Order: sequence, then C-alpha cells, then structure tokens
Amino acid sequence: MTLFVLGLGVGLAFGQTRLLPAPSRPLAPIAGLALQEPFRPSLAVSVNLTLPRAVPAGPRAAPVAVRPVPAPSAAARELPKVESGDILFLDFGRGPYYDAIADPTLEQFGGEGVRLHHSGVVEVEDGVPFVWEAWPGRGVSRVPLRFFLARVAGGRGQPGGYYLGRLRPEWRALGRAAAAKAKSLAGRPYDGDMAWDGPGFYCSRLISVLFEEAGIFKPRPMSFGREGTPARAFWEAYFAARGLPVPDGRPGVSPLGIYLEGRERLFELAGP
Repeated sequence: MTLFVLGLGVGLAFGQTRLLPAPSRPLAPIAGLALQEPFRPSLAVSVNLTLPRAVPAGPRAAPVAVRPVPAPSAAARELPKVESGDILFLDFGRGPYYDAIADPTLEQFGGEGVRLHHSGVVEVEDGVPFVWEAWPGRGVSRVPLRFFLARVAGGRGQPGGYYLGRLRPEWRALGRAAAAKAKSLAGRPYDGDMAWDGPGFYCSRLISVLFEEAGIFKPRPMSFGREGTPARAFWEAYFAARGLPVPDGRPGVSPLGIYLEGRERLFELAGP
C-alpha cells in the first residue's frame, strides 16, 4: 500500500523558539506561498436595547448598544486530559491547501480514516501540558497545548477539530521516553522537501522517529495525488518552487498513516 506524506501545517515564523504565547494571526511562507495559520474568528453579538417612554417631547431615545462577545473557541475551551506520549492530530478544515494534503492521503487508504493535516506528541512537565511538533519556520519545538489546539475551530473528534490518541497502558513508558527524546531534537529544521534521510523533520516523520522503538510507523512510498487533480497541481507548483521534482514513490509517513496504524496497536482514541 502506498502512503501520502505530509501534514505540513501552515504558519508561524518565530525562529527556534521552544515555548510560544498564543498568536493572533501569524503568517509564514512555505515554498514561496504566504499561508495563514488556520484561524476562524467567531463572533456572537449581544444587543442591549433601551426603549424610550411614549412622551410627546423630550430627550431622544437611548441608542442601541451593540457589544461584541467572542464565542468560545478552541483556545477558550477546557483542555483535554493528556499524558506524556499521547498523540494529537489536527484537522484544519477545507480549502485548496488543506485539500491538497488530505485528499491524496485518503485516496491512498481507500477513503478510510479522517481528514488530517498535522500531528504532535504531548509532554506534561510539572503538571503543565505541552506538545512537541515540527512546524515551518521553527522546526522541532515545543508549544503549550492550548496554543497547539487554538489552530482549529472544532472540538475533540469533530471535523475541523482534533483527535486525541491516548497511549495504551503497555506503551505508556515508551510514550514518556518519546516525549523526553524530543528534547534532543529541539531546534532541528523543518523538512519542507520531504527527504526521509535529511537532517530535518516534518510533523509525522518526527512522531515516527520518536516512537521508532515500537516498530509501528514504517515509511511507505509517497503519493501526491493523481495527474490532473487540483491536489497534484498544488504539489507540482510547491516542489517546483523548491527546485525539486514531486517525490512520488519516495519513503515517508503521514498524519493519517500515524492515525490508522497507531489506532491498531499503540493508542485508543479518546472522546467522541
């Protein structure tokens, strides 16, 4: 079976930062494309209306007061309970860029699974949850869990949201070791070329390396969509901008591959 690679994630250019505050709308270039980190503002409007008394003459009625109230977002919701080694998967939603990531992946797995674009590994330190990830602009780095989840609009187990893979008891020690191993890779560059043996990492390759002792996440031949599809056109432009051919058939892993293979042996999906 062939496997589509990626889960680039789009956005952020904070240098080699370990811990980051929640951003507003950071941007980062990928292969010459200025892409915005997934952000879906949501606004609820509360109207306080004061009606005038019915009098023949007098002061004008009080104006309508419109007070914008931000609706609950991923950043404001209660955080899920996590442990070191748990794996998080993000669904950034729909759009030409996100479809180019998810559609070929689903096609390679016969339509099985969910739409996934990014993944990371949890580390809990002194009771505070963080996520290790590989992200354009800053490579392998650790961010607060709330920051990681603020990129999506939906809740756990929902489209446009996230999925939590909670490690099974027999893998819990390996999960803690994987989170600790990530520290030794901190600052390694992001691999936008998808080169399996290169010095950098993309998100799902980072996870496969952190859990390599489990022997679950094996590299498979990559595919970037069928000829004539929008996804294929996107990746041809992407790699052309990097001066590279589309790396069809080269080894790699994907967030969906991690999700499907991990679900079989490594973790249980938590939540709905």
